[in-house]
Amino acid sequence: MDGAQVTVTEYCPGWWPASTRLLIRRVFLDPEQVSADPRSRRRRTLHPDQRALPIPELAQASAIYAYSFILTNLDVSSPGKAVAAEHWYRHRTTVENIFRDSKLGAALRHLPSGYPQVNLAWMWAALLAATMAAWLHQLTAATRGKDILAGHGVRGGKAMIATLRWRLINVPGRLTRHARHLTLRLPPGHYLLPEVLARLRDLPAPA
Repeated sequence: MDGAQVTVTEYCPGWWPASTRLLIRRVFLDPEQVSADPRSRRRRTLHPDQRALPIPELAQASAIYAYSFILTNLDVSSPGKAVAAEHWYRHRTTVENIFRDSKLGAALRHLPSGYPQVNLAWMWAALLAATMAAWLHQLTAATRGKDILAGHGVRGGKAMIATLRWRLINVPGRLTRHARHLTLRLPPGHYLLPEVLARLRDLPAPA
């Protein structure tokens, strides 16, 4: 992670297991990376004094750091081992976020059923939905700086599945037929779908 620093503290209350260690990670942030939305995950990692600042005042701060804390019983007795442990936990968290997103956005939480065939069909449907969301992220990469994929519901630069469905897929429209041609008419202001369709048409044919 660019700009990240990791340290191990001596803080260990007596009621913690003796092998527990506290890792602290801080990441230097550009003010433009911090959303004004108080629900933003990145904004919640700021120091409380900086979190209270409006965006203009925040941009004038000499240094902005996001802090994260990890409790572990792994061996962090050397700087290299501490960095390796933090790296392992960070990637584990990323995987768990994918599971959580699949449960909330792709309805994987409805499992299990009493029928194995239902579980199998539902699992494949949820995985297909998650895969389609991943493809949408690739196809809309050029639009991530626009409001349609910004703010709450976006984590790590990628919109959650439920956010993609709400802002991109669940867009009201009309399918009309004229002169033997079908035309999809979207409401004013929804510009993302035509860009996605254009990118789909430009994809090379499968070999």
